[in-house]
Amino acid sequence: MKIFIEEKKFKEENLKRIVNEFKNVEITTNLEKSFDAEVIVVEPSFVKEENISKFKNLKFIQSIRAGFDTVNFNIINERNIVFSNARDIYSLSIAEDVIGKILILNRNAKQFIKDMENKEWKPNFNAPEIYKSTVGIIGTGSIAKEIAKRIKAFDTTVLGYRRSFIQEEYFDKIYAGDAGLDEVLKLSDYVILTVPLNEGTRGMINKEKLNLMKNDALLVNIARGEVVVQEDLITALEEKSIRGAALDVFTPEPLPKDSPLWSMENVFMTPHCSAASYHINSRLTDLIIENLRRYLNKEELLHKVNWFYLNKRECLVNAKIL
Repeated sequence: MKIFIEEKKFKEENLKRIVNEFKNVEITTNLEKSFDAEVIVVEPSFVKEENISKFKNLKFIQSIRAGFDTVNFNIINERNIVFSNARDIYSLSIAEDVIGKILILNRNAKQFIKDMENKEWKPNFNAPEIYKSTVGIIGTGSIAKEIAKRIKAFDTTVLGYRRSFIQEEYFDKIYAGDAGLDEVLKLSDYVILTVPLNEGTRGMINKEKLNLMKNDALLVNIARGEVVVQEDLITALEEKSIRGAALDVFTPEPLPKDSPLWSMENVFMTPHCSAASYHINSRLTDLIIENLRRYLNKEELLHKVNWFYLNKRECLVNAKIL
């Protein structure tokens, strides 16, 4: 059996770990010599018809990302190929990033950094706290759970929104349906977007929904840029109908230099790197080794993404993104 791995996505030592773990399996990083592979370990963007059609023996795709909105599931379905994502690998670092983003805006960090550069002493004692606030997390997947777990330490009330009423650990209350989403937006001091991008979530945070938020609420988006109608968000920020936004994702990416978001005092941005951590490659390698071992032993694979499940929009809330 042959396995193809996109070499550029792995540190050399971690690639060696995988090779050493499966000494009886042919593992290649040469794409041109891999088209007879049974398993491929790739970016989700690799999964498109012009690529997959070259792999005549392909049975299993292990994605190295959690998100799969760029994956062509038509070709996977037609050929009955199993697809697994890496949904739990990025949860810890993203959860820490969310807390960091909130604190940066709450503690006036942007202005203090400017003051340091200018050697200016300008105390500011008017800062909000996370303590005793209400946090609404849109989506209740693995990243949402890690965020909820950590933000509970601030003695917060954590609300979750998903497509169905199923209670989740670390959440005080779960809301569902359109009315449920509206209620979470109205009640929350912090609204954190973690939903996957699909036809049900594209543009779900628009002018109407932003108008439901508190004037002193923060919006945090570590999902996908397209989940928010960006022009509506810019207007809300300009008019200060919400306190601010912490953003890791945009439409388009990279964000154009003429976007007003760059210069807004009530915005903190990062360039789609909320998952950044030097532990990621090691965790990803562990997952790949475990899933390849399971595949070889014909055991149940971790994090399989079910095509038929995907077609039910209300179930997409459990499929997490990066």
